[in-house]
This record gives sequence, structure tokens and C-alpha cells, in this order.
Amino acid sequence: MSLALRYLAHSEIGLVRKNNQDSAYTSPTMLVVADGMGGAAAGDLASAIAVRELKEADGTHSGEEMLDVLGDAIDSAGAAISDLIASDPSLDGMGSTVCGVMFDGDRLGLANIGDSRAYRWADGQLTRLTRDHSWVQALVDEGRITEAEALEHPHRSLILKVVNGQPQHTPDLAMVDVQAGDRLLICSDGLCGFVTDDVIAACMDGEREDVMHALVGLAHHEGGQDNITIIIADIVEGEPEGVTEVLGAAADLDLDNPTENTARLALPAGAGPRPDPSAGELARYSPLARRRPSTWVKLVLLVLLPLLAIGGGGWLWYSYTQQQYYLAANGEYLAIFQGIPEPVFSLPLSHVVTTDTTRVADLPLYYQEQVRSTLPAESYQAAEETLATLRLKAEACIQQRQERENPTPTPTPAPSETAKGTPKPTGSAGPSPSAAPSPSSTPSDTSTPAAPTEC
Repeated sequence: MSLALRYLAHSEIGLVRKNNQDSAYTSPTMLVVADGMGGAAAGDLASAIAVRELKEADGTHSGEEMLDVLGDAIDSAGAAISDLIASDPSLDGMGSTVCGVMFDGDRLGLANIGDSRAYRWADGQLTRLTRDHSWVQALVDEGRITEAEALEHPHRSLILKVVNGQPQHTPDLAMVDVQAGDRLLICSDGLCGFVTDDVIAACMDGEREDVMHALVGLAHHEGGQDNITIIIADIVEGEPEGVTEVLGAAADLDLDNPTENTARLALPAGAGPRPDPSAGELARYSPLARRRPSTWVKLVLLVLLPLLAIGGGGWLWYSYTQQQYYLAANGEYLAIFQGIPEPVFSLPLSHVVTTDTTRVADLPLYYQEQVRSTLPAESYQAAEETLATLRLKAEACIQQRQERENPTPTPTPAPSETAKGTPKPTGSAGPSPSAAPSPSSTPSDTSTPAAPTEC
């Protein structure tokens, strides 16, 4: 007996966002989640276009053919988004993740681009079927941070590949073997971007409706800070069960009736000529032929691609990194750096702005370690203020070291002088038991840990 999908889907705004930029599509042969991005640049439209192209590609396909269908549909979505951006510059920056499967009754054809995820729950174990195309995932893969740390990383929202019409942004495609009893979870980062896989796994056992309720509640418990879209599907022997439907932004935006979206897509003043309302808007939402880049465009892409990879595939990411500052060692001396300390693909994303005359070795031990681990600053002015503070601490340490090496004689007589009968300034008859030892005395050993100000 062939296998079938029994599935359930949910998509909502969440507890913070003002609109739903997620889209989803479910049928007995296809399950897809798309998470749009771009904010005012129409992230909801991008995810809706992605789901539209995949929905149109849905049908009876089998084996490796499913991967070709999925890849072509995602390419078509990218071409449509690219053409929209070309016709309306106000949409520049829009894009969408895509994570979904096709099912032929035996195996899954899996497609993924971005940071939405697909999981398989089998025999009490949760396995991630996709790999995020994100900055923090690269750090996790390199062992530099943990999965839990990735959830709190300041750059956790930076995605390296999305569906946006850029030719180098291609999806991961793979065939996946399944068997009766397996459970699939496909979700946007409104869920998996806020909790670890272990936390998700703890909610995966039970009836589909109960699991869905638990996972949505989990996302709400973490603040519901993003749109939440979840598909749960069981692989069973028998007949399929579930509703063929479109959810989220793809359901809210009527791409076949573009006049309803004219206001949100209108060009700002000064952005150039506006499309004809009767024809231009219709052309925007009609399936568009894929544009072939010219030879010079291909040449430019080949030259710039390594540089674009530094910024996660775009100048926006690089521009963001250049708004960051931190203090670190530049050789022996303190310096202010612009950018971020972590390189991308072994290419640096920071440079020295100012090198101070303060040596790192002159700082208190605690601050030496901090500087070697890098000290972040919110702005260049904040970095200068921190540098000024460290300069004072270094000067204090230098003075302390000089005093230890060349102690200044004090008017208090040494014990040996008292033994010779030298009068005490205090008039006492003998040395005070609490008097400090002379500079020649041997200091006692101590195991007290270094304080932050110890030099």
C-alpha cells in the first residue's frame, strides 16, 4: 500500500508584528512554508509570489522529477520578484525563504533556501532535514557558538540566501526517504528562531492538533516576536487527510486582482514614472518570463561574487557591519576597529580606525583579557570613551609598577633604625606591631585571584 500525508497547518501574525509576511501552501502532494522579508519593501508580497509559483507547479510528479519541479518553481518566483523590483524601485530589498516538500507516495523531494526549516520526528528523535542559510548557522557549523547561543546572537536575523532574483541564491534540493509513522514539521523562524531543537522535540509526541497547539504556545511563550507558520504532517498507510489551501500573506493578497494592492505598491514621490494603473499593475502580478542577464552583467557578477559573499550576498549586510565598532589589540597597542571581528569565508569584515599609544600590556590583567577578546561599542564615540577610560587605567598601572620597582622612602623608620635608638616620630617606646614592613622585607605569598584592577 502506498503512503499518504495527513497534515495540519497554521499561520498567524504573532504577538508583535503588524502584518503576516509568512505564506504557506498545503495539499496531499505538497507542503510549503515561505517567510517574506523586506518590511516596507513588501516581504509579504515576496512570500506570496513564492507560494503562488509553487502552488502552480503542484501536481503528480515522482522521484527526481520532483526536485526539478521545485527548483524551477523557485527560479520562477525569483524571476518574478526580480522583475517587480526592476519595475518598482520601492520594492528593492524584498525576498522570501522557501522550505517545502513534494510527495509521490514513496519519497519526499525537499527544497530549502533561507532559514525556515523542515524536521522529521521518528522513533522519538527529532532530526533537522534542512540547513539554515544564515550567518549564525555558519558559526554553529564551525563550532564557534552553540545552537542556544545562536538564538541570542546579535546577527541571528542575517540570512545569506533567499529567493530574491539573484542568480547565486539557489536552493538546496534533496530526496528524502520516509516510512509510515514518520512525522514532518515545516515551520518559519517564528518558531525555530526562538527555541532549540530539543525544546521543539519535547512537544512533538501526541495527536497532530495537540502538537500544533503546543508548538504555537511555545512560540507565544517566547514572546511571539515574529510571524508563526507551522505545518505538521504524518506519513501513513492509507488515504491522505488534510485541506488543500493557501495560508498567510498569500491568502490575504489577491495576486490575481492587483488593484487591491495598488496603494501599498505605489512608488514614492521622486522615485520615477509610475506604471499605468490599468496595465502596469496587471503586469506586475502576472507570471513573468525569466530575464536572462546580459554578458556584461554575468561578467560583473563573476567579479563581484567573492566580495558579495563577504556581506552575506549583499551590500546591505556589509553596510550594517560597517556601522559596528569594537576595541581590540593592534599588535602591542590598543586600537578602535570598525566592522565586526568575525570574518566571512576567511575574508575580514573590519579595519583599524584609530591606534592609540596605550600598550595592551600596560592595562590591568582583567582588561588585557577583555581587549584580547574584543570589547564591542555602540558607536565610534562610545569606543573613544572606552579607549579614554582604558588609557587612564593603563597610566595608573604604569605608576603602580614604577612605585613597586622604585619605592619612595617614607618618614616612618624601619625596624632596624628603632633598634639603634632612633626616636620614633610618634614618641612610642618600640615598634608598632601593625607597622608596614620595610621595602626590603620579603612579601608573603598569596593565592587571591587577580581583581579587575590588578596590574
